Amino acid sequence: MQVSEVSPSLFSSVGQTNTPKIGNQPGMGDFLTMLVAQLTHQNPLEPMKDSEMMSQFTQLNSLQELQAMRVVLDSAAAANQNAYAASLIGKIVKVAQKDGSTLEGVVGGVTSEKGVLYLQIGSQKAPLSDVIEIRGGAA
Repeated sequence: MQVSEVSPSLFSSVGQTNTPKIGNQPGMGDFLTMLVAQLTHQNPLEPMKDSEMMSQFTQLNSLQELQAMRVVLDSAAAANQNAYAASLIGKIVKVAQKDGSTLEGVVGGVTSEKGVLYLQIGSQKAPLSDVIEIRGGAA
């Protein structure tokens, strides 16, 4: 039986996926690159078992699904935080400032800069994460 060589062009697009990397965690492209390397360098007398390959493809599928879930959850968390910030408009808040003092006033609006939400209090803005007290609307 003659065995032909696997063409490198077959795997040329492996690792070029659109799945985003999250932090330092390996992405799907990294996983596929490792799988292809394992397949191309395996011992021809002891090839990978079908069950091992299916296990790796299952892991790849799980990785894709987990990354998709993370994107959806991050989006939902951001929308929830935006809604919460918007619900503070018209309420009196107290915000801890970096110098140890506090800023208190009615929230007039909400802005976002580089992914951080800020409350507009009078002519100043304060990060939503620094709010330490919330009271009902201005009297």
